[in-house]
Amino acid sequence: MEERLDKVEMKLAYTEETVLALDAIVRGQAQEISILLNRMEKLEKRLTALADGGEDGLPENERPPHY
Repeated sequence: MEERLDKVEMKLAYTEETVLALDAIVRGQAQEISILLNRMEKLEKRLTALADGGEDGLPENERPPHY
């Protein structure tokens, strides 16, 4: 009986260790996703501004400086 209890305790300890490791990974990924979403939002705003002919865009008939 005690041997079975020891096995269960060992499995529980390994499970807790795995859960903590996975939790750290998930938190890191959540942070990365947040950063990437922020970047994507900024890029979408820039693209929209360019498409609407905003400050950063060139007028339709104007050639870029390298021409």
